[in-house]
Amino acid sequence: MTRARSLRLVFPLVLFLAACEPHPVTGTGKGTVAGVDVERREITLDHGDVPGVMEAMTTTFSVRDPKLLADVTPGARIEFDVERVGDDAFVTAIRPR
Repeated sequence: MTRARSLRLVFPLVLFLAACEPHPVTGTGKGTVAGVDVERREITLDHGDVPGVMEAMTTTFSVRDPKLLADVTPGARIEFDVERVGDDAFVTAIRPR
């Protein structure tokens, strides 16, 4: 098999696999803090719809930066940014409302 033919066979496969890779989806939502677990880097939010990301529900999100949770307490009303990649969702910013 020639190198050119090999590339013609492999290239479409590479494109297909790249298209299957989950891409991040981001959005902003509003909600109420239901719980905070700093050790596990998690925040539970009772939130409304996050357009293009998820429907209204109560969700436990991971946070990559535990500093986001420093001043957050249950019952606080917040606005938050979320990033979803496949089945994983992360809160990336928190602002008081």
